[in-house]
Amino acid sequence: WVLYSAQIAGADIGQADATRFSSRVAVSPYAQAVPNDSYTFIGVSHPSLDSALTQIGVVLEAVGMATSAGTQSSRSAVFTVDAGQTHRVFIVNASNSTINDQNSSFTDSRTHLITTSNSAQFGSIKLTTVSERPSLAPGSRNVTVNSVNKFDNLAQLSIWGIVYIESSGTGFAMEFIGDMQDSTLGGNLPNGVGSDSADVANSTNFARPARGIN
Repeated sequence: WVLYSAQIAGADIGQADATRFSSRVAVSPYAQAVPNDSYTFIGVSHPSLDSALTQIGVVLEAVGMATSAGTQSSRSAVFTVDAGQTHRVFIVNASNSTINDQNSSFTDSRTHLITTSNSAQFGSIKLTTVSERPSLAPGSRNVTVNSVNKFDNLAQLSIWGIVYIESSGTGFAMEFIGDMQDSTLGGNLPNGVGSDSADVANSTNFARPARGIN
């Protein structure tokens, strides 16, 4: 785990949630930032599903990439996504003449820069949730609002991205395994399948803990 010092929804954040719970981690297998060639863009959107809390804390980490600051925490962006919002994350070399903290187009509160060292960097992406209720088990952090279970996990968010090649204006899309697109377990499931909150799950109670439902 990487330790963080940040404010999420008014609470002090100590660390990201444990990644053993599938609803609280998403990964993308490849990212890159190459000087005068390419960078990685990622969007994290909160489409306000019926099963989602209105604020969801996120840690996005560029795994295996060296940063200009040279610290472990500088590989990550920590932020809260409110309902209806999209946050932008750029993983870009520090020498990029356009995407930097001197350009006002990239300094708003919903834009985050992870600046890598000025050499070709290749790695992967990991996203983890940051809960307002870290003392509870990850599968038990739902809140009931008007008889509807609300969750603050990654199954409530849409995550998308591209490795963008600057010279050609093209790139290739990134797949994020673990966001709302991958959160549904299909078919009729027996009790105990898909639970991340206890030894036994009751399939007649409500959909798998963590599933995004509109």
